[in-house]
Amino acid sequence: MNDDERVRWARALTTAGWLFVLAYLTYLVGQIRRAFAITTASFEDGIWGQRVEQVSFATLPQNVIIAVPAAIAAVAATLLVRDLVDRREIWLAQLVRIVAGLGYMIIGLAVLGIVGLLFRNPDGVGDFVQFLGRIGGIMLGAAMIRVCLEAERLG
Repeated sequence: MNDDERVRWARALTTAGWLFVLAYLTYLVGQIRRAFAITTASFEDGIWGQRVEQVSFATLPQNVIIAVPAAIAAVAATLLVRDLVDRREIWLAQLVRIVAGLGYMIIGLAVLGIVGLLFRNPDGVGDFVQFLGRIGGIMLGAAMIRVCLEAERLG
């Protein structure tokens, strides 16, 4: 693969990475809209507890996985062009930072969801499964951060 092909592939991966970021953000915005549409509380911790629960669904592994290909694309593109072009020119440096930021946001929302679980009446099985789901989301968020930090060091 020559240098022009590497740059072409890096541009394609960068575009794909941005599209995965946008796909996750559209899902998150949908969850936030659903949360603010809640007007009556079904949980004992009130409307805000139910809203936190709704938004924290975005941190479950099956939902976070939408953003993981963005991290993979960002790292792969960085490896392809680390010495060939200015990564800012193809929006790759920005993608790496945004994906790492998404990882931090996912961790924060998952922690908020876990704290919300503590304020509800205990449901041994259901709460434990929800707790584990959010821990899985935290792990995926941490993995995204880790690879993005390494990609950032290459630049």
